[in-house]
Amino acid sequence: MRDCIPTHVDYELDYFTASSETAPLSIEGMYDSVVSAAACLQELEPHLNEWDGFVVACFSAHPLCHVLREKTTAPVMSILSAPLLLASTLGGKVSILTTSPRWVPLLEHDVKSLGLSSLCHHIASSGMRVLELESLPREQVLQTLGQIAKNDLVERLGSDVIILGCAGLAGLEDKVRQQCGSGVVVLDPVRCSVELCAAALRLKASTAKAGLYAPV
Repeated sequence: MRDCIPTHVDYELDYFTASSETAPLSIEGMYDSVVSAAACLQELEPHLNEWDGFVVACFSAHPLCHVLREKTTAPVMSILSAPLLLASTLGGKVSILTTSPRWVPLLEHDVKSLGLSSLCHHIASSGMRVLELESLPREQVLQTLGQIAKNDLVERLGSDVIILGCAGLAGLEDKVRQQCGSGVVVLDPVRCSVELCAAALRLKASTAKAGLYAPV
């Protein structure tokens, strides 16, 4: 993922991954999300004031987003909600191309819980689990993604914006776009979230503390 986000003069990025002794190797459902959030928080909490903003790089309504907003005033971006909000300004039919079939109902639930259902036209599975994105040959991964994006999302459903629905798909947006045909937009959710977090900081916007995320 680090190689997929270009350096920028306006900000410097730090990266954090919880220890594999306490966090799952991949997130495949609600249980993994909760366990990973707890593992991250245990290590991060003493150091939260060291960063100006956060991007939680799990394509879900990950509980760590809410926890960080409650614990800090820094802007916190979800790689699910941020690209959906951006995509809604770029086209009329926004679809998500995610990993295993298990994630389709999970993401339908998460998108609805975030109040963003009207922004998402369809969610499609690539049939590949998260860890298979690394273990399978890269050409096979790209061919699978490209075929589903073009045949199912663009040609059959008329999608004009496609969000890659997993942090493990970061950096593949250009390859998928090339297979979709002219005029289709494909978004990397991690890059979208980093840029929106930077934009919030430029606007001097912070997490509100008068309502949902008021101090306990």
